[in-house]
Amino acid sequence: MGPRSARGVTWRQIRLTTVVMAALLVVIVTVAVATYNISGGALALTGVSALLRNPAFRALYGNFTGLDSAGAYVLWKVGIVVTLAVAIWAALAATRVTRGAEDTGTWDLLVVERVARAIVYRETVGVLALSGVAVGLAVFAALVFNGQRVLDSALYGAGLTGLAWCAQATGLVASELLAPRRSASQMALGAVGVGYLARMVADASTNGSWLATLTPFGWLERVGAFQHHEAIWLAPLLVAPVLVVAVLAPIASRRDVGSAWWRRSDRGTLRPALLTSPWRFAWRELASTLIVWLVVTGVVGLVIGYLTNALVTFGRTDRSFTQLLNRWHLGQLVSVRGYVGEIGTFLALGLGFFVVSVVATVGADAVSGRLELPLGNGAGRRAWLGSTSVVAAVGAVLVAVVTAVGIWVGVGSGGSSLSLPTALAATTNALTEVPLVLGAAALAVALVPRLVQVTLSGLLALSYLDAVLGPPLHWPAAVVDASIYHYARLVPAVAPNWGTVAGFVVMGATALAVAIGWFARRDLAG
Repeated sequence: MGPRSARGVTWRQIRLTTVVMAALLVVIVTVAVATYNISGGALALTGVSALLRNPAFRALYGNFTGLDSAGAYVLWKVGIVVTLAVAIWAALAATRVTRGAEDTGTWDLLVVERVARAIVYRETVGVLALSGVAVGLAVFAALVFNGQRVLDSALYGAGLTGLAWCAQATGLVASELLAPRRSASQMALGAVGVGYLARMVADASTNGSWLATLTPFGWLERVGAFQHHEAIWLAPLLVAPVLVVAVLAPIASRRDVGSAWWRRSDRGTLRPALLTSPWRFAWRELASTLIVWLVVTGVVGLVIGYLTNALVTFGRTDRSFTQLLNRWHLGQLVSVRGYVGEIGTFLALGLGFFVVSVVATVGADAVSGRLELPLGNGAGRRAWLGSTSVVAAVGAVLVAVVTAVGIWVGVGSGGSSLSLPTALAATTNALTEVPLVLGAAALAVALVPRLVQVTLSGLLALSYLDAVLGPPLHWPAAVVDASIYHYARLVPAVAPNWGTVAGFVVMGATALAVAIGWFARRDLAG
């Protein structure tokens, strides 16, 4: 029997992603705490104070005063993964259950049956809020279970709940302003990216520290869990989204279902140039998403490149800092080439998420029935999945190139020297895993189209965690080798691993061929 209320419909839409996100965060926290304990705890990390003071590392990892507890280490080492994962998940969940439900007509049926549009909106937002609470409670429980202080764990859990609420409020605003769902999601994700970039600039600069007061990422950092305690910063995290919802509620209740302040018109001049084949249509579908990625990664590359000189100069003048990096086998970070290579490893994870998000649209379109019309009018199934996969790969290359240009300009502006080919070597090396991720995503579309996004994104995050924390935890070699990011090289400081590149290309191409063949034979709605 299906759900009987708006609460039931909303929960049914987001329950799987909520459970997966909570479980993923519990795993990340547990493994990071174990890493801290096995590595020797606070005594072994006394030399990290040099890292904490460096503006380049503050931009990447946040502003911390010390790592005297496992909780502080968790927030410093994996905080970027935790906060971005929660914010992105929450923003997309909000656009899915509001604008997505209006696009598919789900809200039409709910409003007719329950009469009051305000009731539907209130129940939907209530379920979203509870999902944010669930994620915060999961992290709180994981920290306490692993022996961390209850007060600090509660502060961070509450802060993550507030961050999820703020991202959900951003998604709700985007859903009111834009239609269809894809446009609303792009706006919400763009706002999340701008907010995180503001936090990076604030932490890297004394003059721009005020920017942290304008973004939920900065509010969460200033709560000071496992550092100083400034619980007052929970107020904007928890109150601001409530105020946004209060303002939006009457607006959303009075407008027509399916309408928005701006949406693509149903009528206009026909521009069939990018609609005459699956290949051209794939480019048209990717265009707006690609623009957002190019802008965000280009700006982030610019900021990180600008900070390179500060890190390199500090590393060359502080002997304890250099010794610490050498002990961690990260001595190459004190060079421009080494630091840029480290940025490339972060980009590799981002490109994986990009490819998955693009290919997953085929699965979502197949499940919702949107492919029935084009495939019923002559478009081939093989061409449809193949074109989207190729376009995703080309888009990833463009993102890597634009990021390299941003890094190159930023490094030069910061006072260091780096050639554009060297920057390109670092970012194109981040494409090493793309063929394998692309093949896996296409295979997931063919086999489990309903679960592509959540399944592949979770596996990528776990694989990255395995590569980062597996070696210091002395995990079995078979476990560490299972991570696709374990084989990444710090290019251009060292030569690329051409054997890995060739292997991933062959495996990815094989998986893609199998996926296209399977997709051509399966039922669309399966």
